Amino acid sequence: MTGVVRSAVRSLSRRVVAAFVGTIVVTAVAFGIPAYHLIHAGLGHQAWAHVADGGRATLALLDAEKGRLSDMAALTAHRPTLQRLLREGDAAALDGYLRAFQANVDLDILVVRDASGEALAGGRWADLPFEEETVFYPLSRSTSGPALALALIDSHAINDVESGDLLGYVTVGILLDDAFARHLADETGFGQSIVMEDQRVATSLPASQVVETAAAGQAETLPPGEARTLKVGRNAYYTVLHPLLDPQGHEIARIEVALPVDDLLRAERRALAGLALAALLIAAIGSTSGGLYVRQLTAPLRQLTLAARNISRGDLITPVPVPREPDEIATLAQALEESRVNTFRALDDLSQARAWLDTLIQSVAEGIVTVDQEGRITSFSQGAARITGWPREAALGQPLDGVLRPAEGAEPLSKKALSSGTMRQVGVVTAGGRPATLAVTGARLKPPDGGTRQTVLVFRDMTEEEAIGRLRAYFLANISHEFRTPLSALHASVELLMEEMGALSRAEVWELLNSVQRSVAGLQALIDNLLESSRIEAGRFSIRRRPSDLNAIIADAVHMTRPLLERRCQELAVSEPPHPPTIDADPTRLTQVLVNLLSNASKYSPVGAPVELSVEVEDDRLRMVVADRGPGIPPAEQSSLFQRFVRLDAQDGTQYGVGLGLSVVKAIVEEHGGKVGVEARPEGGSAFWLTLPLEGMVVQETVVQETVVKVTDDENTDS
Repeated sequence: MTGVVRSAVRSLSRRVVAAFVGTIVVTAVAFGIPAYHLIHAGLGHQAWAHVADGGRATLALLDAEKGRLSDMAALTAHRPTLQRLLREGDAAALDGYLRAFQANVDLDILVVRDASGEALAGGRWADLPFEEETVFYPLSRSTSGPALALALIDSHAINDVESGDLLGYVTVGILLDDAFARHLADETGFGQSIVMEDQRVATSLPASQVVETAAAGQAETLPPGEARTLKVGRNAYYTVLHPLLDPQGHEIARIEVALPVDDLLRAERRALAGLALAALLIAAIGSTSGGLYVRQLTAPLRQLTLAARNISRGDLITPVPVPREPDEIATLAQALEESRVNTFRALDDLSQARAWLDTLIQSVAEGIVTVDQEGRITSFSQGAARITGWPREAALGQPLDGVLRPAEGAEPLSKKALSSGTMRQVGVVTAGGRPATLAVTGARLKPPDGGTRQTVLVFRDMTEEEAIGRLRAYFLANISHEFRTPLSALHASVELLMEEMGALSRAEVWELLNSVQRSVAGLQALIDNLLESSRIEAGRFSIRRRPSDLNAIIADAVHMTRPLLERRCQELAVSEPPHPPTIDADPTRLTQVLVNLLSNASKYSPVGAPVELSVEVEDDRLRMVVADRGPGIPPAEQSSLFQRFVRLDAQDGTQYGVGLGLSVVKAIVEEHGGKVGVEARPEGGSAFWLTLPLEGMVVQETVVQETVVKVTDDENTDS
């Protein structure tokens, strides 16, 4: 056993040392490589930025040289002596004058032509063009010299100062040769070369030592132009080439700007060597110190290893020795000792809790809560958590009335005497704020260990059953009222007609018949909604589509709701197309939809307030809107308005209907493939809208016309 423990300690020591060294090496590499790349990128960025600056400086010098040549050409053309010699035609004097002038103005090319373009002086440059602009010109195309060369030339017309007559042309220029390249190099501090057809025709570098040229790659830090790397002997250069264009925009040559980067490369190598040396030094120091530390660290681990093996064999009585140092090992030993003690206690408690839980499981089947004598929860079953919404961990130790909070006006559960076998309904509020009704049964149990008695509460959620009962009672009460009211009016009107028929005037008879018609229409609408609602609930709801006249549907709905509108002295404004489309729909169901919406608008609008019905054709759909002038609908209640048995109070506080009309409207519209909704009107009231698809329907011209149904009855009742 001792040999196994020593082997384990040695294995741990080796692994810790290896991990320590590996971590140091990986850390050094992880920091060194990005550092090297950052240094490399930074130096490269600076170098290429410097090359770009050199390129801009070189191009600026070329532009300045172009300006100088243009000014020189103009100045030469205006010299009085030159104009006089051209007028006199003295070729010998002209040639001598030009030689002396050229020596003083630092020009490589000076050509003078007469008005016909014939060269009078200029020697071998007589074939150069003489357009009045500054251009780069390849001399190999106009001379017979063996070397390829480039010149920068400019021409100017010579006009007589007195008469303004054309006397000839003067062409000036400089050769872009090695001397010019060295001049640019002196001005910019960069190597300069003129490249034509991949040959350096002029350069400030030792051309014989240029041994290698390569593209610089695609780095984001490269300057504009063609970037390259160049080897001149043993020296490295970063270069960038800029095109030199002729007047037509064609490239005839390139100017190469070169920066020596030997110092940059040496700095990179020094940085890499320094990083590598630092990594090796850190690894060596870390390995040595890590080995010493691990050797000291693993010394007290032998005792911990033996103690852990004793615990694994089930020896929970022998305490774990706790060393004084190091602190980490002492903390580990202390944690192991606490774990031994807690495990011993947990095993002991577990044996008792198992018997206790078995007793509970045999006693109840739903939500289970045990409460001690102080009213605090000692156990909380999964069913209790599901019903109340309280997590078990959050409920344990809390007061019973704090978890099962009494509903508003209800007595706290802790104050109810819950004897064994007695079930009571209790109103509580769940963790999510939902009111619930619980059927609670109480029992007092004694723990198996003979400890303090506790109260066990078994409960189930009765909220849905109670809601169904209330809804049933509500529905029966309202449906009875809705039937009784029109039947009473119908009975009274018919009885009055039968008894007083001979004594009633025509207007009175007409009013009684109107009352009969209103009562019958109300009963018919209520029965239709009841039937449709039952079909919807039973899953047997369907529609019968056929080509239908929209105008006829609207007329039927208006006719059916006219008595209700006349009774409340309300005008109905109908806005519809002059030629409504023929739609593929169920006309009876759509008429029922409009009747429900118009009836609601009339009921919830004040007496005498207008009701509006608008019909529009929008692209591929039909839109109908019924608007009222009622109190409006709170936004919080709009989403539930189309559910069954949901209704609002009218303007005068009266409750209408049983809450089925809008649910039937929603079912009919959606069965037609449409949508229905409600929105508030800016001027007050609500606008109930519905849309129906018009695929395959014939839509006529949609010029809107308005019809107003005006009520002339003087009756002003609102019941």
